[in-house]
Amino acid sequence: MTASRLEMDPPLSTPTGQTSGRGSNHIPTGDTMKEAPPTSSKVPSDGILEESVSQMTTVLSNIIEHHARKNQRLASLEEDLAHAKLEEEKLKATIEALEKEKSEMNARVALMERKTSMICWKPRWKAFR
Repeated sequence: MTASRLEMDPPLSTPTGQTSGRGSNHIPTGDTMKEAPPTSSKVPSDGILEESVSQMTTVLSNIIEHHARKNQRLASLEEDLAHAKLEEEKLKATIEALEKEKSEMNARVALMERKTSMICWKPRWKAFR
């Protein structure tokens, strides 16, 4: 009962009929090697190949045209974005100028209010005379 596992199990058979073990990686030659059947018994005719090539060419040209239109649209959008950024800068400059003018006007109004209050103010001691 001390026999090894290899002695107890029968050898496995390979597809070529050779048993596994020593020399199982031997490549059969001659009669023992069977030829594989052709994968396709029909070879496409030249007309079918030409039609397939024509269809693929059409598809590729459509894809190229589609990408060209997308690139044109992208260029147009980038140009619009550049114009919008310029317009934004102009508007920011205008807003800053208007805010500066507003603060100057507020300062003038405050000065005028002070002058007006000084003109209208009478000292108390003059009020009793």
